[in-house]
Amino acid sequence: MHNLNRKIANMIAFGVVKSLSDQGAIITIADIDTPELPWSTIANKNLSIWSPPPVGAQVIVFAPNGDLNSAAIIGQLPSDSHPLPSKSESEIVIAFGDGTLIKYDLSDKKFTGEFAGDATLKFPQGLEIIGDLSVSGKVTAETVKADTIIGSSDVSGGGISLKNHTHSTKMGPTSPPS
Repeated sequence: MHNLNRKIANMIAFGVVKSLSDQGAIITIADIDTPELPWSTIANKNLSIWSPPPVGAQVIVFAPNGDLNSAAIIGQLPSDSHPLPSKSESEIVIAFGDGTLIKYDLSDKKFTGEFAGDATLKFPQGLEIIGDLSVSGKVTAETVKADTIIGSSDVSGGGISLKNHTHSTKMGPTSPPS
């Protein structure tokens, strides 16, 4: 009977990640360390996500038949050291450990990305932006093709100002455009 009670108690348990490898995690449950256990994730032909549970994270362990040798980590729980990035019912948030945050607010219909470092987006077949575009900061482009470029103060190319440029003639420099 004691063995049956132990197996039932081990079927679902809460533990803390003790160590981690690319194969799994060792979980401490009470005073017991599990063998290396796989963690659940999304891994199929349409979407795969690699996000191992960090050391110290509180996790839920499921052990069929109460056997920790065949157990798996089926979820993670927030804690003081690993809090939720939002408590809003209308936000979907992905927060990374370096401060990078990707958020979509369903109420405001607003997508926000805050990146701790550089970001690169690759669109081999092109990118179409429909709507106004606002850029704060410098824009660098290898090639710009446009029917019209409008600047509220000036437009320059190759260090030459469209607004203030002059030409040299036999009679001297011309006046800037007016």
